[in-house]
Amino acid sequence: MALERALLAARQGDVDTLKSLQAEGLLQPGLRDALGASPAHHAARAGKLNCLRYLVEEAALRGNSRARNGASPGHDAAATGNLACLQWLLTQGGCCVQDTDNSGATILHLAARFGHHEVIDWLLRFGGSDPMIATDTGALPVHYAAAKGDFPSLRLLLGHCPNGVSAQTKNGATPLYLACQEGHLEIIQYLVKDCGADPHVRANDGMTPLHAAAQMGHNTIIVWLVSFTSISLSEQDGDGATAMHFAASRGHAKVLSWLLLHGGEIGTDQWGGTPLHDAAENGELECCQILVVNGVNLGLRDQDGYTAADLADYNGHSHCAKYLRTVENMSVEHRVLSRDPSADLEFKQPDSGMSSPNTTMSVQQAHFDLGSPTSTLSNYDSCNSSQSSTGEKRSSQPGGEGSRGPETTITDMQTYMDMLNPEIRPRDGKREGEAPPPPPPSFPPSPTPNSKLPRPLPATQRQSPLRPSIRRRCMCKQRTTCATWRARC
Repeated sequence: MALERALLAARQGDVDTLKSLQAEGLLQPGLRDALGASPAHHAARAGKLNCLRYLVEEAALRGNSRARNGASPGHDAAATGNLACLQWLLTQGGCCVQDTDNSGATILHLAARFGHHEVIDWLLRFGGSDPMIATDTGALPVHYAAAKGDFPSLRLLLGHCPNGVSAQTKNGATPLYLACQEGHLEIIQYLVKDCGADPHVRANDGMTPLHAAAQMGHNTIIVWLVSFTSISLSEQDGDGATAMHFAASRGHAKVLSWLLLHGGEIGTDQWGGTPLHDAAENGELECCQILVVNGVNLGLRDQDGYTAADLADYNGHSHCAKYLRTVENMSVEHRVLSRDPSADLEFKQPDSGMSSPNTTMSVQQAHFDLGSPTSTLSNYDSCNSSQSSTGEKRSSQPGGEGSRGPETTITDMQTYMDMLNPEIRPRDGKREGEAPPPPPPSFPPSPTPNSKLPRPLPATQRQSPLRPSIRRRCMCKQRTTCATWRARC
C-alpha cells in the first residue's frame, strides 16, 4: 500500500502525501516498483520537480538510483522531455550526463530517440554530452534522429559532430540508410546535399539505402535517389538481390513498376531467383502480374530447380500459382493483353532537392530501435543483424512538433514505460492469447532421377537492415539437408 501511494504521489506531484509517508517512516530507499524504479524515477518521468527535490533532499532517496534496466531518473527525464527535472538531476541530484543504461544508452541517446530537441540542445550546449558515444550496438544519437525524421534534432547533433554523418552502427547502417528505410525525404536531402552523406555506403549484408527504400516501399525516396545521386538500379546486395527483388518480395507494386519503367532489369540473385520468384513465394499477385507483363521468364528455375509457380504453390499461394501456370502457355502478346496492372499507376515526381534545409518538417512516429533492450530503445532489435524481421508494411503518422500536448506527453511516457523492461513479457516473447507459432518446416528428401522435384521450403520475405533476420536461404547453402537453416546456420 505504501508503495502504491508513494508512486502515485510522485507522479501526481503530491508533496503532502510524500511528507505524510515520510513522517510514518514508510518512504524508504528500498521502495521500488516491479521494474526497480524508485519514486524518484516516477517523479522525473512525470516532470514533477517539487516531488523530485523532496524525495532526494528531504527523504534522502538517491537521485541517481538505477532501475533493473540500468536507467537512472535522468534517463527517464530525458526520455519524457522533462528538461527542468533533468537539469536539476544533473546539477544537484547526483546524475551524470555520461551515465549509461544496461544497453550503453546515454541521456542524449534517449532525448534523440524520443525527439526532444530542446533537451538535446541543452545537453550539447551546457550539459557536456558527447554525441559520439555509441550504444552497445554502435548507435549514436544521430542515428535515432535520422530514423525518427527529427530534423531539428539532427541538425543540432550534426552541428556539434559533423563526422556523425558517416557513422555506422555495428551492422553497418548509416544515418542516411535509416532515413531511407523510414521514408524521410527532407532528412535524406539534407544529409546528401548539405552534409555530404554517401548513398553508396552499404550495410554489413551489402544493402544500400536504395535497397532499404525499395524494401519498405518508399517510391518517392527511390525516385529522388536515382534522380539526384549516382546510385544505380542494378546494384546488388550480398545475396545478389537488386532493388527490384526487395520491392517484389514485399508487394510494392508502384515501386516495382517504376523500377521497370526506368531501366531496372529483371535479373537473378546468387540463388538463381528472379523478382518473380520472390513475389510468388510471398503471394504478391499484383507484382507477379506486373513482372509477367514485362516479359519475365516464367520457366526459369532457381538453383534448387524451382519455378516461381512451384514456390507459390508450396507456400500456399494458390492464386499466384494458378495465375502463373495459366499464363505460362500464353504468347507474350496475350500476356500483355491479359492484364497490365502498371497501366493504372501514377508516379509522383520527386522534389528537386533544392528546398531549404531550414524547412520545418513534421516529426513522425518511427518504428525502429537501435538495439537497447531497456526502457529506452526497444521497438525492434536493430543490431543483431542488418536485416529486417518484420514483414508488415510500415507507415508513419505525422504530428507536428508544435502540436505536442498532454495527450502526446502521456503517449510518450506510456511508450517509455511499456519498454522499460522486456522481462515482464513472457519468456518466449509472445503475448498472452496469441496463437502458437507454426511448426518448423519439414525437409524434403533429395530427388531421384525419375521423381519430381521436391517442393521448396517456405522462405521469409527479403528483409532490410536494422532488424533481426532469418535469411531467405540457408547460409551454408545446403537448404535441403541443413536442419538449422532458419536459424542462419
